[in-house]
Amino acid sequence: MKKKRNIFLIILAFIVSTFFAIILTNYYINKKQKELLNSIYESTHKNIFEKTQNLINDKQNTSLAIAISLSKDETLYAHLKNKDFEKLNYIKIAKLIETNSKYKNIWIQIFDSNLNSVYRSWTNIRGSLNFRPDLKKVEALKNISTSISAGLFNIGIKARTPIFDENNNFYGALEVVTHFDSITEDLVKNNISPVVIGDKSIRKNLTNPLLSKLFIDDYYIANENVDMNLYKYIKENGVEKYINIDKFIIENGYLISKYPLFDENKKNLAYIINFMELKSINLENIKHIKIQTTLGTVIALIIIFTAILVYYLRDMKYQNSKNKILLNSQPNIVIITNGKEIIDANKQLLKFFPLVKDLEEFKKTHVCICNTFEDLEKDDYIINKDYNGKNWVEYIFENQDKNFKVAIRNSENKLRHFSVKTSNEKIDLSVIVTFIDVTNEILQLEKEKNEQRNMFQQSKINAIENTLNSIAHHWRQPLSVISTIASGMKLKEEIKELNTKEILLSCDKIIFNTKKLSNTIENFSNFFEKDETISTHSLVEMVNNVILFCETIFEENSIVCEFTHNEDFILSCSQSDFSDSILNIIENSIHALVNNKNKEDRYILINFSNKVLSIKDSADGVEEDVLSKIYEPYFSTKHQSFGVGLGLFTVNEFFTRNLEFEIEFKNEEFKHKNKKLKGLSININFN
Repeated sequence: MKKKRNIFLIILAFIVSTFFAIILTNYYINKKQKELLNSIYESTHKNIFEKTQNLINDKQNTSLAIAISLSKDETLYAHLKNKDFEKLNYIKIAKLIETNSKYKNIWIQIFDSNLNSVYRSWTNIRGSLNFRPDLKKVEALKNISTSISAGLFNIGIKARTPIFDENNNFYGALEVVTHFDSITEDLVKNNISPVVIGDKSIRKNLTNPLLSKLFIDDYYIANENVDMNLYKYIKENGVEKYINIDKFIIENGYLISKYPLFDENKKNLAYIINFMELKSINLENIKHIKIQTTLGTVIALIIIFTAILVYYLRDMKYQNSKNKILLNSQPNIVIITNGKEIIDANKQLLKFFPLVKDLEEFKKTHVCICNTFEDLEKDDYIINKDYNGKNWVEYIFENQDKNFKVAIRNSENKLRHFSVKTSNEKIDLSVIVTFIDVTNEILQLEKEKNEQRNMFQQSKINAIENTLNSIAHHWRQPLSVISTIASGMKLKEEIKELNTKEILLSCDKIIFNTKKLSNTIENFSNFFEKDETISTHSLVEMVNNVILFCETIFEENSIVCEFTHNEDFILSCSQSDFSDSILNIIENSIHALVNNKNKEDRYILINFSNKVLSIKDSADGVEEDVLSKIYEPYFSTKHQSFGVGLGLFTVNEFFTRNLEFEIEFKNEEFKHKNKKLKGLSININFN
């Protein structure tokens, strides 16, 4: 029944898909036609643009070749030198070129070094050429060059070659002027109808237009063979509409493309507006796209429907077995449950509960795996209870950002710990739950805690050892004095020179030194008296007490310890814990200085300002690659900061975890008493 229902749904889905496919296909065809049409127009515009550009380049090169050839005439130098300008005659040469080539209206002009036109083959008008921007620089005229510019008579393509005598003296230049007539004729042969429009900025210099007399407002029509219908069309619609085309437009059955021409200063000079009839553009590809797309869509729908049906029928056959294989391949216990009973599970569940043969027997015995959870009375351990109206699975599912665990006893009655994760989504109100065995990790954490306790104990033993050494150092002088006095009294008694006055004086000295011994014991007892009471203390006073305690060690090892401060800070903490932490820092520095530095370079500098306590030594610092590890409890690399065990770990624990202040360990280079020094700097921020 379920299979039939699914097949019916597939057929229904196919019908709906077909309906939408028809709509989407039609949309696609229209969109594709527009894209293809635009692509064809883009390509056509590009071809027109490149064709126009190539024709202009060809004409420039041909004009330059003519100019170079004409400039080699020996009589030209003589006429210019003697200023016999009346003897210059190139009319026949121009006519000969026009007769034997496709180039028409070739003009030849010669001008002197002062930019005065001394000869024009097409007119008797002479005069200055200073108005032309392409002739502004005389030095540039001494080289062969080409340009497109507007003059008194028309817009033309100019090619120039300089004229020098045998002594390399510059007399002027010969210029060949050609026009756009042959270019427009070639474009017409390619079904392109051009209109060459001069910019209105050239109107003031165009005083004697020869080839064409047509204007649209102040815009000059430069090609005399212009299509008059297009001329009228542009005039009626406004010339500025077409000269401001970005690339091309489609209008009134034409693709209208623009090719801009610029003068030497990159300013607008003229525009070649090319018209191509749309019917002359090959659009056969667009006609076939609808048939091809429709046919392709039908074939695709048939293939997709067949593939889905075959896949679904095959999937129905193997889905259950595949799911089972997938579950059984997991190394962890994976179950599917609604929180009340198990829907399915992998073989790892049966391996953990070997007394049951299969899942059905497990259900009969336990119903839900939650009935096997042990209550360890910890917040992160889940048990089978109501969590504000939610069962255990629902509670985990809605709090996936938390790390939950469960404790289950195995068949050997040993407690195993599991991390519990659920799937991100529900499957028919059920959730996939994964139980990851983290027993070893839990046991390892317990082991590490025990090791930490042992290390703390070792740290205390080291502190006691240092204390005994300090006491011995403090007692050495008084005991020596007492021994000397007793030896003196004994010697004088042996030689019968000991009198009552000397006995009393020696006894007073002995009593004085025994009091010093007693005071030393009292001071050390007070310093190490374990006071767990949290109370307020002066930071400066506590630091001074630690420095005083270490004073004899500093003297014995030639270490200079300086404490500077410009303020005090009242700290609420255990005084003994604070003193132990500061002592640990100083003992680490002492150990490093003794092992690494000469006696004259041993410094411990302590400063308190801006609520930051800085303690740094001159023992050359710590290697950068281990700097971040120096306060880890199991870091075993031996360097100056670990000469006495777990010192910096206990310091870090006290200030960051207990007091919630920030502590920074870093290497620092500094200058002290005109010495460049480097060492480990420990900064405790009390802000």
